[in-house]
Amino acid sequence: MAAVDSFSAASSPDGSASDDEAAPSSRTRSVWLLQLVLAASIVVTVLVVQALEPSLFSIWTFSAGVAIVIALTAVALIVPWHRFPREAIMLIPFSDLVGISLMSFGSDLRFGFFWVFPVTWIATHFALTALIVALVAIGGVIVLDATANGPTALSALRLMVVMLSLTFIGLTTYLTARQNRAFKHLLRRQASRLQGSLQRVQGQERRVSQMLNGLDTGIARLSRGGEVLALNDTYVSLYAIDREDPKRPGRSVEYSSLRGDPLPEAERPFARAARGEIFEGERVWLFDAQGEWHALSASTRPLTPTSDEPDSILLIVHDITALIEAERARERLAAVVSHELRNPLTAIMGHAELALDGDGLPAKTREQLEVIDNAAERMQTLISEILAGSQAVSRESVPVSEVDARRVLEASLESFRPAAESRRVQVSLDAAESLPLRGDAFRLRQAVDNILSNAIKYTPGGGSVRIAATEERGRLRIAFADTGIGIAGDDIPRIFDPYFRTRAARESPMTGTGLGMGIVRTIVEQHRGTLEVESELGTGTTVTIDLPSDTEA
Repeated sequence: MAAVDSFSAASSPDGSASDDEAAPSSRTRSVWLLQLVLAASIVVTVLVVQALEPSLFSIWTFSAGVAIVIALTAVALIVPWHRFPREAIMLIPFSDLVGISLMSFGSDLRFGFFWVFPVTWIATHFALTALIVALVAIGGVIVLDATANGPTALSALRLMVVMLSLTFIGLTTYLTARQNRAFKHLLRRQASRLQGSLQRVQGQERRVSQMLNGLDTGIARLSRGGEVLALNDTYVSLYAIDREDPKRPGRSVEYSSLRGDPLPEAERPFARAARGEIFEGERVWLFDAQGEWHALSASTRPLTPTSDEPDSILLIVHDITALIEAERARERLAAVVSHELRNPLTAIMGHAELALDGDGLPAKTREQLEVIDNAAERMQTLISEILAGSQAVSRESVPVSEVDARRVLEASLESFRPAAESRRVQVSLDAAESLPLRGDAFRLRQAVDNILSNAIKYTPGGGSVRIAATEERGRLRIAFADTGIGIAGDDIPRIFDPYFRTRAARESPMTGTGLGMGIVRTIVEQHRGTLEVESELGTGTTVTIDLPSDTEA
């Protein structure tokens, strides 16, 4: 076994020994320490001998042993041990054994206790084989000394006591050193793992920071006391904030509406978030430092605190200016496109259905006509979904005629009955045989379809949807009551906003555009009616349309 890491040479990054002579390596410092402790003990002993028993200096072995130890100490201090292989270091403790053996020879082993120093050195830093060799050498010296002075029972006892003591000290030191090396190795591995984990965490933090700065969404993290903990680049850019002093208000100004009144300080999203308020999709207009308007949607999210961090809240600001402009452009386009596409598409579907009703069609021709008819139906559905948003704001005139609301309700109910049956939702109609009014049957059917579709879609299996229509004092009242998931009270005022979906709807597996109720309200208002929504989360929703029977849109 080679020497352990305490004797490893100091190396430069390329693996070569360091050329810095002014800074001794850990191996050199260890050699100095171990040898100087032995030399100091020998010097003290020599001074005591000089005072108490100077005749010992007349014994050449004693003087030679002392000289060897002192000379080895000088060599240990002079030699740059990091330039030599590890095995060369063993020469020092084994040479010390020789010097101590000479000091002890012929003196009844009175100086044999010094063997503890090199034995401990060898046991601590070298292999078990080296320790055994050292103990055997000491045993040989003791036997040789006993032979030279005449073997006696006392010399045999001395041999046994010294060897047992040194063996115990050597093995105990060896095992302790081995255990310490194992612990050191384990600690190094753990330290390496911790360093790796720390580097990974730091890398993840850098990546998260880069990701947040790469978003086109403004993000600010605030403490409950209003202290700014973090800002991403988009938020800083939108609000023209000075990163050196983030508490200072930015140069951008928030308004309640486009070119409206500035928001009071306490009503700004930042101030509300600092107070711990939770809000979702709050619309504000921002006039930035470059003189441009931005429509912003602001929301907050509470953050779960850790043991060493304060409670904090996340302020998220989306710039929806492009979305609003796109909505307006689509609304303008839809008024033209809807007419240009719907009429020829209706003609395609009508002719395909007429052809399918005929007899004697070849199987291949019938199959091709069915493909055309199905594709036309899918295209009509897609056009309706894409262009529906424009109808919520379109104010074009609609044809007015005599309409039987009972027939409109029945037709809508019939079209949605398969969907209701597939979801195990029971749908019922309670209305008089005839419910006449004046209006646009197509638009009224569109409103009824939107309400009924939502009711069936968001009612769990086993639930029910009940439609009740009554006429009293010249007004027609139609109520759609379901046992669905319901709507939270604070979401009800916003269900008419384009693209808004309630939290319960977003958490459900059902998809939607958030346009339907806005379309319904516009159609009802065009017929000079009113729309009411009552709901309780988890219980159900009731949507009521109130129309004048003599509506003239």
